[in-house]
Amino acid sequence: MHVPVSTITIVVSAALSAVTSYITSRISQHRQLTINGRTYRQAVLAEVRALHNRLLEYEAVYASRVMTGQISVAQLLKVLLQPGDTVVFTNNASSIGLFDRRTALRVVRFYSDIRILEGRAIVLSEDAGSTDPEVLAHEMRRHLIQLRQARRRAHFLMRRLRAQRPFFAGFVRRVRRNLRALSQP
Repeated sequence: MHVPVSTITIVVSAALSAVTSYITSRISQHRQLTINGRTYRQAVLAEVRALHNRLLEYEAVYASRVMTGQISVAQLLKVLLQPGDTVVFTNNASSIGLFDRRTALRVVRFYSDIRILEGRAIVLSEDAGSTDPEVLAHEMRRHLIQLRQARRRAHFLMRRLRAQRPFFAGFVRRVRRNLRALSQP
């Protein structure tokens, strides 16, 4: 049985077209995931930096004013977090899969710490007047410890998010640094 050349040409052409279309769509999909991952990484990094700075300010005021009794815990609760401070994570929590497992776990732990701090601050502000002073002082120390732990997690998370840059960006940065070193006398 003889198959005409035109039929073979059509079948091969269709197969090549299907393979090319599949490969092109996979490349496009991979690029889009890479772009989304980079965008989400930068957004989370900016949000974690802002939260880290807020935690630094909060810790300074908490240690110097609340622990010494100059201002009440209820007044300081208003300073901890503002509406919109965690909007990137809240609105894009489903994008956590764009990170590797370790980074995703660190992100989730950090935001969990933030929620725990909020809850502890609410409990402290509500119980400030009705609780035994000794118990309140103990809870305030525990809040300070939790605050410092959240701040440390934020610091390490920022380092991790900054460290995972695409290879090409790191390559360009190293080349520029080497060129600058060579141009200096």
